[in-house]
Amino acid sequence: MERLNALLAGAGRLWRNAGTRRLALLLLAAAVVSVLLAQALAAYESNRLKRDWLDRDAALIGELAARHPELAAELPALFASKETAADPQAQAAGRRLAARYGLDTELDGSLLPVVGEERRRLVTTLTIGLPLLFAALAVLLLREFDRPNRQIRRLAYALEAVVKQNRPLDYRIYEENDLGLLAHGVQELALRLRETISQLHRDKAFLKETIADISHQLKTPLASLMVYTELLQDERTSPADAKEFLDICRRELERMEWLTLTLLKIARLEADALELQPVRAPLAGTIERAAEPLRTLAAQRQVDIRIVPPDRPLEAVHDPHWLAEAIGNLIKNAVEHSPAGSAVTVRTERTPVFVRLIVRDEGEGIAERHLPHIFKKFYRARPGGGVGLGLALAKSIVERHEGILSAVRNEAGGMTFVAALPAGRDGGDGQGGASLTKL
Repeated sequence: MERLNALLAGAGRLWRNAGTRRLALLLLAAAVVSVLLAQALAAYESNRLKRDWLDRDAALIGELAARHPELAAELPALFASKETAADPQAQAAGRRLAARYGLDTELDGSLLPVVGEERRRLVTTLTIGLPLLFAALAVLLLREFDRPNRQIRRLAYALEAVVKQNRPLDYRIYEENDLGLLAHGVQELALRLRETISQLHRDKAFLKETIADISHQLKTPLASLMVYTELLQDERTSPADAKEFLDICRRELERMEWLTLTLLKIARLEADALELQPVRAPLAGTIERAAEPLRTLAAQRQVDIRIVPPDRPLEAVHDPHWLAEAIGNLIKNAVEHSPAGSAVTVRTERTPVFVRLIVRDEGEGIAERHLPHIFKKFYRARPGGGVGLGLALAKSIVERHEGILSAVRNEAGGMTFVAALPAGRDGGDGQGGASLTKL
């Protein structure tokens, strides 16, 4: 029973194949056409044989009537009578009489004009018709068998155009068979290839722009270092000037170090080569850890950093070190673009879905046209700013925490940056949650 079910299942799968159904219909149509042609040929040849035989009988009747006029009235009825043809005695007497003159079954059929002509016509018709019929059937079968090959060739050419010219796949096959599955796989492959090729072009363009930006950013401090190094080597440089020049060189070196380290951090985050260590911890400690190194800078600029405590302590699953760096970049960006006497406010709040960390400043704000681009590397929306890496690094860190970083312009001036982190995720054993670890 199981074998029968397996055979039935296999036959069902075979019949669901569109090519199998077309082949079966083609063979059925060929069989029906062959039967109809055979019947038509039989009917046509029998009618011709009947006409030829009637012509022969008419010639015999005319010959006998000419030789025996007295029998002229009886001869047509005699030839057309069924009783005469069915009379065994008459048949036997006729055979004996005909045998005396060699008209028996041993007589060559070609000597009988009607039989010989019928044989020639039938042999000619079958000799020409059967090969033509089989040739037509063979052409149809070969065309049907070659149909998958033609479709595969067209798929191959279309896929080649995708690979070499990055064009959309311009050939589709929508069939419920193995070829349809292959075509679906080719379509998926073509989409992935186009996306990969497009991504490679984007990466190439991005790498070119990044190298140009890095070289531009490093060119200025390197030029300054060369100039001040030459001045330090000059014997006319006083000790006070030398000390000032050394301080400038140290700041430029620190700037170059910060630029290099920040680029490395962004590259590791974007390449998923950095493992975060998420734990469930209060956000207040992480915010204080981020703000503390920036209080000196804020004091120099006469900007107050205000951390507003929430109504109740808020916790979130995060890596305190990396999230503190992201928050620190947001606070540093706000301090650098805030006027003297203003304040940078940092507060947290909880929603049913997110824990939101909000950094608000009272500076000049960012124009609306720049907002879609401020998280891009080396993009600077305001003059006199940094190199354009702090916000990009903050965004990468927040996204690695499965969060969202956004920015809006305040109606009264200034900017508000919001980092939304998932509120309901568990931190596991504190050694790195599965969702935040290296992929």
